[in-house]
Amino acid sequence: MNIIEILSDHNIDHRTEGHEHCRAGWVQIDCPFCSPDTQRFRMGINLKYAYANCWHCGHKTLTYVLLKLLNLPVKNIKDIADKIRPEQIEQFTHTGKYLPPKNVTELLPPHKRYLQNRGFNIKKLKRLWSIQGIGLAARLQWHIFIPIIHHGQFVSWTTRSIADHPKNKYISAGSEEEAIPHKHLLYGEDYCHHSIVVVEGPADVWAGGPGFAAIFGLSYTNQQVKRISKYPVRAICFDNEPGAQQIARKLVNDLSAFHGETYNIILDSSDPGEATTYELRRIRKEILE
Repeated sequence: MNIIEILSDHNIDHRTEGHEHCRAGWVQIDCPFCSPDTQRFRMGINLKYAYANCWHCGHKTLTYVLLKLLNLPVKNIKDIADKIRPEQIEQFTHTGKYLPPKNVTELLPPHKRYLQNRGFNIKKLKRLWSIQGIGLAARLQWHIFIPIIHHGQFVSWTTRSIADHPKNKYISAGSEEEAIPHKHLLYGEDYCHHSIVVVEGPADVWAGGPGFAAIFGLSYTNQQVKRISKYPVRAICFDNEPGAQQIARKLVNDLSAFHGETYNIILDSSDPGEATTYELRRIRKEILE
């Protein structure tokens, strides 16, 4: 019995391809904790190692996920989990190339209004982060286009919706559209030197400035942990809500195995993108300067 068979037997909608969250070696489902029945497919279940990770609420054990999904007694769930056999997955070699979406253009008035209303300096954003816009389009309509730059080269991209209540705030490149998987990288790392402040999304990096770097959501990968660990001073600065802080503490714990100092910063503001100038200046002074 494998994970996909269990999902199919219990009529759990799932995807292994054709959705922006799909990756080799994973099956995507709607997260039963943060976004059930939304068709967002935020939660991935690793087919080889049998654990789950949600793009929004982070790591979960497979037993915990099945308990929530199947609504069966704990003993039955444990029996099912014990019978799952890992998939034999070939080593994944990334073969994509940087391919931005069509209709990327300069920032249009609606993009500029959105950014100005959030207190951003548009000229500075364009100079530091090379952002552009997508207007009327079949795909990614009214999004800010955010290239992901690694060692000075455009290697992947993500986008941020400017709608008031978007279904998905960020939509990123598919594996065939990026030269390096974006979840192997840290957004903004080219500007990091002796220390780093790790945040969730690109807008948090824009607010904090050079020295801040994002993991593209709340879930993180081993590759990202390795990148963070090379900085002797690192601070985790996620949203101050309980779910985000739980993941922040786990990341701090994971990084404690490496040489250096790791701190967890809990803001008075809801998130770094909404932080006061005083809070951001204090972080820069204590961590980055």
